[in-house]
Amino acid sequence: MTRVGACWLAMVMGLILALTGCERAPERPTSTPPKTTITFLHYFTDSLSGGIDDMARSFNNSNTQYELKAVSLDHEAFKTSIQESLKSDQPPDLYAYWAGARTASLVADLEPLDDVWQKARLDQVFAPSLVRAASSYQGHKYLLPLTQHYVAFFYNKKVFAQHGLKPPGNWAEFLAVCATLKAHGVVPIALGAKDKWPAQFWFDLLLLRTAPYEFREQLMAGQVSYNHPKVKAVFAQWASLMEQGYFNDKPNTQAWDSGANEMVYQGRAAMTLMGTWNIGYFGNAAHQWVAGQDYDFFPFPVVSPDIPVVALGPIDGLVLPKKALNREGAKQAMVYLAGIEAQQAISHGSGALAPSILVPRAFYSDIQQRVLMAIEQSPQFAFNYDLSTPPAVAELGLAAFSEFLAFPKAYPEILVKLGHDASARFQSLNTKP
Repeated sequence: MTRVGACWLAMVMGLILALTGCERAPERPTSTPPKTTITFLHYFTDSLSGGIDDMARSFNNSNTQYELKAVSLDHEAFKTSIQESLKSDQPPDLYAYWAGARTASLVADLEPLDDVWQKARLDQVFAPSLVRAASSYQGHKYLLPLTQHYVAFFYNKKVFAQHGLKPPGNWAEFLAVCATLKAHGVVPIALGAKDKWPAQFWFDLLLLRTAPYEFREQLMAGQVSYNHPKVKAVFAQWASLMEQGYFNDKPNTQAWDSGANEMVYQGRAAMTLMGTWNIGYFGNAAHQWVAGQDYDFFPFPVVSPDIPVVALGPIDGLVLPKKALNREGAKQAMVYLAGIEAQQAISHGSGALAPSILVPRAFYSDIQQRVLMAIEQSPQFAFNYDLSTPPAVAELGLAAFSEFLAFPKAYPEILVKLGHDASARFQSLNTKP
């Protein structure tokens, strides 16, 4: 175990032991037996925390035997710690995790959920296409879906109206909108890439709008190189936007929320490319923006008309460690959290769509219903970059995107290095026993 890994593991286990210790030592005797704790480690923190406590509270109010104790860990720290804490003798009973390549990388340390699926008849709760994409790995179910997000442009309606602008549908219209905004002293596009992952959506959607979905799948699997002309064309197009001054200065120094989102909220920038967690952000108590009135969204514009539009975003879910001490309690919690009440609770707070098909369309706000329609109209739904390729390769890609934002003209050299390093990383992964 690395020194960094040991530090994160100690932190995680300290948080969990503190919570369970508090829970199991009531101040006075009571006629009601104390509940048994289910420890739940998740990454829904700060601006991404909407709905998670409501979901846990919903379970706790309905269950007399178990208490779901949600422990939060910083988004980036979570990625590091889970690799080590899963292998410990006392991991949390439940983890939140991202569907796709990240869950696939951990299945050796996870408990299959096939019995949960059968007991709760979850094939009647989640659509078959979603189960195939998010829940099934190596012939078993490993992840129970909690949220489905969608990446799009979120824009300040007042700024657009002031300059007589409408949401663009194609690339020519998008460039015209950017040119108009810049001419009037407004930053067209706010990007906060301090944590690296927000930049990936630009790579993802430029690629998905200019190359077939199948090509991206091959790139994510290491079957084609980052030196491929289609990838170079994406970076050339992205670099052109930067060279024309359509992004804010130094995006690598800005956070996605307190940086880019606040620029849009304050009217200093017109739009930002981000996930539907922005619905929860702009609608929270600190901002109180009304969707459709103060802000709205539009899908990433069509670039190549002959390329079918692909929807993009993450699906968050729950996974169960093989070494979980309270496996039965964790499974009972999973069954409840697949239910309508719990799925609605996290959807309402986070802005996400509920993966459950039993949640009625009428539950959603107008903007969420329009997001759902955009997803339904897309022939494919793709996970974002760092959930589509193995984590070890994703680290290389996110670092390359960050370097590109600092030196956009150097993209040919950046891609040569990324192509070489990614190929070596894939080869290493494929030769592991």
